[in-house]
Amino acid sequence: MYAVILAGGKGTRMGDLTKDTPKPLVRIQDKPIMQYTLDSLPGSITDVVLIVGYLGDQIEKYFGDTYEGKKLHYVSQGEQKGTDHALRTAQHLLQDEEKFLVVMGDDLYKPQDLQKLIRYPYSVLAYYSFAAKNFGLVGVDENDNFESIIEKSQNHSEGLVNAAAYVLGPEYFDTPCVKLDDGEHALPHTLLTMYKEHPARVVHALDWQPVGNPEQLAEAAERIAEFL
Repeated sequence: MYAVILAGGKGTRMGDLTKDTPKPLVRIQDKPIMQYTLDSLPGSITDVVLIVGYLGDQIEKYFGDTYEGKKLHYVSQGEQKGTDHALRTAQHLLQDEEKFLVVMGDDLYKPQDLQKLIRYPYSVLAYYSFAAKNFGLVGVDENDNFESIIEKSQNHSEGLVNAAAYVLGPEYFDTPCVKLDDGEHALPHTLLTMYKEHPARVVHALDWQPVGNPEQLAEAAERIAEFL
């Protein structure tokens, strides 16, 4: 099974930390963020596609061609247009796979959560957050399928949010991309349009730690033992 790690962003919210270093290589204690992501992947993952962009050559130089027995493939995103755009740059590597896992290169996941996620042909990882207004609020139907998303709703201080990990199938690439008002090509919104034909099961995460700014990085450093 293939996994895809989206790791092409500039990480501008990190300030000087990403001036000369891609965000996935920013360290938490003694390891780059993305190394923890790689370590959290299920054992059934044989190949990992790294979607790189900003200073991507540093990522390729650091990790090389294999990691813990997994073959690493590098694809350059080029222009940054969002998660859907990033994923489609790797379509040629994924379109013959029955299903594949997609995660972010700057988030911390629990291995058991990703293991649960890959049980389904289509799925979304979601986490109950008390800072829901900072993320995409996830709605579920009576069967626990992904039914809606509200981005950064200021009306919700807590709730189930998108933890930015997915299992998708090749049909995803036949689905027209959804573009948000800001021009971003959005993976979760595109997935929602597949609801009737390919409903995605919402898997409730035990834990999740985004690492998008220095404050979250400091929090991740304090909590890193919880993700090992």
